[in-house]
Amino acid sequence: MLDRDDIRRLIPHRPPMLLVDGVSELVPRSRLVGSYTVTGTRPLPTVLLLESWGQAALVLIRHDRPMPTVLTDGVPIAGAFEGIRFGRPVLPGETVEHRVELIRLIADTGFVRGESVVGTEVVMQVGRLVGAVRPAAALRPAVPAGVPDVKEST
Repeated sequence: MLDRDDIRRLIPHRPPMLLVDGVSELVPRSRLVGSYTVTGTRPLPTVLLLESWGQAALVLIRHDRPMPTVLTDGVPIAGAFEGIRFGRPVLPGETVEHRVELIRLIADTGFVRGESVVGTEVVMQVGRLVGAVRPAAALRPAVPAGVPDVKEST
């Protein structure tokens, strides 16, 4: 249904941090099934498994409002995770399937839950993720008085 090029048009992540290869099912404002195949020679660290699942969740939350760049479209923020449980490691060459369900969407804040599986084996459960999108300018640190503001280069 969606390949990596489609996903790159929807979310700001880029290789090597783009951790969703495709989406096989997308029911707007309801659920998504996405996948990522682990490359390299080591198991996927749990923090990257969670990041990959979060990127799939972002595709579900923002599929109808693309945000390909953070400077103009907003910065996705994972505000809180609850009920995270990890199973066995995901090994190189394995494809992990992310199943994401939308609990609630309020403006640019989404509440989602789900799991990641390899074959029929659950490798991660997510009780809840609260994610939001905020303007990049709102996230810049305040510049103390008398200190010149350094602008980002593009």
